[in-house]
Amino acid sequence: MTYKKIKMALYLVLVMAFIACNSNMQANQKEVSNALPSDIKNFIESREKFIESENVDSIQTMNEQERIKYSQMKNLKRKEIDKEFVALRKKYEGNDLILDVLSRFGCLLNDCSATSKGNGFVFYKDIGITQAIHNSLMDRNTLTSYPFFKEILKAYPNILTKKENIGLDLSPSANYANYEKIDIVWNADKTHIDFILYDKYFNQNICSHTAGFRRFKQEKDGVKASYGNRLIPYTQIKEVNDFINKSCECIHIGGEEPYDEQRANELREMAQGCNDIPKMRSNLQKKYKDEITISKLLQREWQNYKEAFGE
Repeated sequence: MTYKKIKMALYLVLVMAFIACNSNMQANQKEVSNALPSDIKNFIESREKFIESENVDSIQTMNEQERIKYSQMKNLKRKEIDKEFVALRKKYEGNDLILDVLSRFGCLLNDCSATSKGNGFVFYKDIGITQAIHNSLMDRNTLTSYPFFKEILKAYPNILTKKENIGLDLSPSANYANYEKIDIVWNADKTHIDFILYDKYFNQNICSHTAGFRRFKQEKDGVKASYGNRLIPYTQIKEVNDFINKSCECIHIGGEEPYDEQRANELREMAQGCNDIPKMRSNLQKKYKDEITISKLLQREWQNYKEAFGE
């Protein structure tokens, strides 16, 4: 048999194997679908119909008032679907098969398990931190977690069961988008857990020392989950941190034009002390001249300041 015929024979074998495997997967999916209770089937069907209607509906021909009314109607429907999703999850909380099926869908609005939402936080009523995290992950479309949290928590169960801290390098995998590192840290009395995310831009210059965070904090009547960005300390020395942060603030406001009188007043207030930056730097350089790490930080700050102001 020639090489070409052998290659063709192998190709046909692979194709047949793929077809057989695909048929088995479809058969298994159909079998799982048939095994689902009617309320789960109805939920999936109505949810998918709603999403299809969103894809085909056009609002370009509507006037502004019609668009507002249309958007309100759609949001009400999303809330109804999400309410049903949460109710079904609660009803079948002991059934791993059904929960797995529901987890593939999640909610349509952000953090639908939360009982209330505020500026930068959501609240999960009458539950503990572990359950709040799981609820957030089940919601899928959420502001308080990322899908890969589930993978990390599954690989390192002691994070939740024994409340252990961990730091992981995420950069080798494409599963984590632009994030290169995560620190998962409990506070001293174990009343809250922080997921601190460092992206590829972290620490590119002295002023990009900011990381994303997700915090789940136990309170008396539930769990408050907050999210946003935070400055990461450069060092344990407060006066050095304060100085670098002030220098970065001065650089930021130095290039901003006020868009109204209120913002102009805010910028003037923030600018207080900016003229003292060179003197403050000089004093710190003298004070910490024998500490290599601090000296390097101050050198980076000076280079960044000089690039911004040419001084």
